[in-house]
Amino acid sequence: MKISLRTGFLIAFAIFIALSLGASRLAHVVSGRELLEEELVYASEDFKAVCARLDKLLDTGNDAEGLELIDQSYKMESIGRWDCCYVLCDTAGVVIAPFALAGKQLEYSVYQQREDGITLGTFFSHKVAVFNSRVGSHPYSVTGLYDKDYLLGDSHYMEGSYRIILLAIIALLLLVAWIWVIPAVERIVARRRSAEQTLSLARNIQQKAVTQKFPSDERVDTFAILKPMYDVGGDIYGCQMVGNKLCFVIGDVSGKGIVASFLMFMVSSLVFPAFKHGQAPAEIAAYLNDLICENSDYDMFCTMLLGTIDMDTLEMEYCNAGHTRTLIDDVFLPQERNFVLGGFSGFQYKSQKITLPHGSRLVLYTDGVTEARNQGKVFYGEDSLLRWAQRAYGSARQTCESLMQEVSAFRGRASQNDDIAIMTILVK
Repeated sequence: MKISLRTGFLIAFAIFIALSLGASRLAHVVSGRELLEEELVYASEDFKAVCARLDKLLDTGNDAEGLELIDQSYKMESIGRWDCCYVLCDTAGVVIAPFALAGKQLEYSVYQQREDGITLGTFFSHKVAVFNSRVGSHPYSVTGLYDKDYLLGDSHYMEGSYRIILLAIIALLLLVAWIWVIPAVERIVARRRSAEQTLSLARNIQQKAVTQKFPSDERVDTFAILKPMYDVGGDIYGCQMVGNKLCFVIGDVSGKGIVASFLMFMVSSLVFPAFKHGQAPAEIAAYLNDLICENSDYDMFCTMLLGTIDMDTLEMEYCNAGHTRTLIDDVFLPQERNFVLGGFSGFQYKSQKITLPHGSRLVLYTDGVTEARNQGKVFYGEDSLLRWAQRAYGSARQTCESLMQEVSAFRGRASQNDDIAIMTILVK
């Protein structure tokens, strides 16, 4: 069963309020107990002081003054830290003072008899702490009734205006949440879902745009890897057999993210159909350049290296349109000065040809390799790439993975600052 966002929010809010009230209640009980013990100490000291004063008055024959002391305590609002009164009784428990209770039996209900001799009970509907003591050698007893209702009971908890205020605050919060917070969250969730769907679409486009199966047989071994800076990127690569020729392309669309990935898909989807129609690399570059210039509204461009290798003669024809230099073994291929794709229309691109020796290794890459930076803002650069190229790495896949690991190790903890694509072609 699916629960709507609003229903889920209300349930979560209700649980939060319940837990908050429960925690407040528990804190009230715990703190109330601690405060009660502290206040009982003060009450005990007050009671002992009153008993001592009464005993002294009775010892000196000031009985009237002693009775007045007890009677006045009943009329006062508070004595010490507690609202309290003192009751003087004879041995039969009959009240002598205060005079308002004289002749009556002192009665109070008991609901807890503490081990320290203090009684907690109720006196005239007030929760009280009761202290009892004999008055020296006199035939009287003094009872101290200390009234701190909020300490001895919990009936005050969240009563009256406090409860009304809390309920009003809760109602206001629910109203604000219902009118503003929940719709805002729903919009954010909807946008996030839309963005995720767009990213998923872009990922699918990118996966379809790059080669998934690489030609490998007794004549050639190929492989490529791609590591976008974000979820999707603008680097492209491809490698296919068209007749007796191995056709390849690697490129880097300016920018990052979804827009770059869509332009990358448009470009890559046109390269191999052009190869199949027998167009030369320079012709394909010129066609793509005009297409990007006419259709891109974002001032975007693309660097690209594309070419073919005749598997019978090992003659390679290639066109470098502003792309990084290609490694052949441990040196760079010579390259013509061609402009990037999308710079300006009508540019005449030039192809180059070279015959590859058997056992040649071509490493094609995007500028995410040479422009990778470490924490010290130092670029990996072409010199480091040439030093890496002096070592042998086995298969085409092992070569790609080795260079990717090399760049990652150089970068260290620094974040990746560009998309990275690497493709290796081994001519056997």
